[in-house]
Amino acid sequence: MSKTRYGVAPWALATTAKSRSFPGTISATTADVVVVGGGLTGLLTATALKSAGHDVLLIDAGRLGAGWSRAAAGLSGTLVTADYRTLEALHGRRVARVLMASVAQSHAALTSGLAKAKIPGAGDARPILALSDPSAKGWDRDVVARDTAGLEAIRVTGAAFGKATTADAPAGAIKFSGGGLVDPSRIVSGAITRAAAARVKIAEKCVVSRIRFTRVDATLHVGKHAITTPRVVVCTDAPGTLAPTLDRHTRGFERFHVLTAPMPAPMRKAVALGSTILCDTNASLTVTATADGRLLVSGADGPLLAEKQRPSAQVHHTGELMYEVLKRFPAIMGLRPEFGWSTPVVAGPDRFPLVGAHRQYPHQIFSFGTDRDPALAWMASRMLVRAVARESTKDDDAFGFGRVQEDRS
Repeated sequence: MSKTRYGVAPWALATTAKSRSFPGTISATTADVVVVGGGLTGLLTATALKSAGHDVLLIDAGRLGAGWSRAAAGLSGTLVTADYRTLEALHGRRVARVLMASVAQSHAALTSGLAKAKIPGAGDARPILALSDPSAKGWDRDVVARDTAGLEAIRVTGAAFGKATTADAPAGAIKFSGGGLVDPSRIVSGAITRAAAARVKIAEKCVVSRIRFTRVDATLHVGKHAITTPRVVVCTDAPGTLAPTLDRHTRGFERFHVLTAPMPAPMRKAVALGSTILCDTNASLTVTATADGRLLVSGADGPLLAEKQRPSAQVHHTGELMYEVLKRFPAIMGLRPEFGWSTPVVAGPDRFPLVGAHRQYPHQIFSFGTDRDPALAWMASRMLVRAVARESTKDDDAFGFGRVQEDRS
């Protein structure tokens, strides 16, 4: 019996595409748009901007596409299970509705967009079943609030619950559409191929140390080299040193993931999760089954970890997640985890993405907090392209920094 592999995302290991190398130096001194960050959002944005006729330079501090985008769990659309009433209380009905509706539509948009771009890895759409306790007073108030706002959410109780899942849990749930299971590593590999084919100028292993700007343009410094541009698109994991005053608008946390060994046929039948994503928000647990009969588990969200803390935390939380799944599906007794890993996530205080411009940075457009979800990365890239073209919509504005300006803590 092989041991569990910790700190390794299985999708990245399984990617068959050859790793491409790009120049480690920059010769250009100007560009129409400079995209900083070569994760999935940056790759998709740079390619779309190039296709729109812009001279685009894409800069990554490490190897292109080798960061956290490949290490995502592969679960899509699960942010739709966030408490809608809290979101509406924070931002009002219009903004809350736009945030939820956009997330619910993101997987379908990703699937369509990847098909047109001939990028593999879109996977399949799956309904999301969020466990609830129908015996608790007011358990369906969130459904009522969503109904009032014109958002889809379906109560599942009684016999319908028994048909929907075999989970050992309170006989109630709320069903959402818009979920999916994707292969993040294949998507990233395909996005790299598309960017290269579109002739995006790419520089990897180039660290942007600072961005200075005037009323007219911005200048990015990479070592002693400088690039001047009227527009910078920042798609980094967090504001960091390039936009330090925006750190107050973001919150970070660590999310843990497990992929098990293949389940025997009787176990797979007993679990019956082949086409459903099961969420238990109270336990920070999300689980589904892959096409080859493995359980994919994600959750146990906690404080961001330093690199030296990750190995022991991954071991601990792999066991914790397996225990939580076992409580809901006793039939998996003896099922072994093959991979246990984690990803840092940075988002707005409400855990929804922040995409758009900020008044303190006149030439920069930012994208933070796509939840390691390729569908949200696709959504953010479309918003960024519209922002560069100065064609942002009112719905785009709902994802901007305006909704968190009041948060100074």
